[in-house]
Amino acid sequence: MRVVQLIIYGLWGVFLCLAGIEKFGDFFAIGTGFWSVIMLTVAGVCQLLASTLAIGWAVLALGTMRSKYLPYKFVNNYTVPVLIFGLAIVASAARSSSDESRAQKLGFKDGKEFAIARKNNITNVADYAKFAEEQRIKAAEKTAQDAVFALEKEQKAKEEEAKCLDDAECYSSKHHRGDYICKVAVENSARYQFKWTDGVIEPKFSSYSWYDKDKKLVTLYGHRAQAQNGFGAFKNIQYSCTFNADTGEVLSTNLQ
Repeated sequence: MRVVQLIIYGLWGVFLCLAGIEKFGDFFAIGTGFWSVIMLTVAGVCQLLASTLAIGWAVLALGTMRSKYLPYKFVNNYTVPVLIFGLAIVASAARSSSDESRAQKLGFKDGKEFAIARKNNITNVADYAKFAEEQRIKAAEKTAQDAVFALEKEQKAKEEEAKCLDDAECYSSKHHRGDYICKVAVENSARYQFKWTDGVIEPKFSSYSWYDKDKKLVTLYGHRAQAQNGFGAFKNIQYSCTFNADTGEVLSTNLQ
């Protein structure tokens, strides 16, 4: 647990430290004014404080060091993350305020638009407008491509289903196959004891056929089973099961 705390808080601290230094690097960026510098300073200081706190807490993960140098009970694994998050939130708010100020000075619509521009190394409105138009065109092209793909997929599915109308097994495979429900129905329809004789890889039903294509009724046929007669002897039987491939409802079974 202590090793995990050391790693998590250590990495967290390094990330916050790099983020804080990055804020100070924007002091001389284009569009930075007095208010932007103030807010960037607040953001940078808060993140550096959060970084110091995280790294310090990672170092103090060792119980002996914590009890020696930090014997305060209110400083623990609950209060420290809350304080770090609080400083990070203040830093984020300050950075947003700085972006709003720079956006206004450079002619951008708002801080959010400017943040996107800054992320893509854009510093003027004209270049951002060109960038935004390119992104809009790409998004429109992707939407069109997705629509074509969806249409092709739907058309392919319809074509495959149309082909299946001539094949009862194919149609059942895309709706309700009936193997399990008919297996149970055949077992339950036996008057006396019943047992399957199919092998490990052999199917219990060997063929499918349409009973009523319009109503999507399919009949399964098989012969890999034995049923007990009234004298207690088992004999090989043939069996069938008719079901609705659209609903999975069994209509009838027959054992011979």
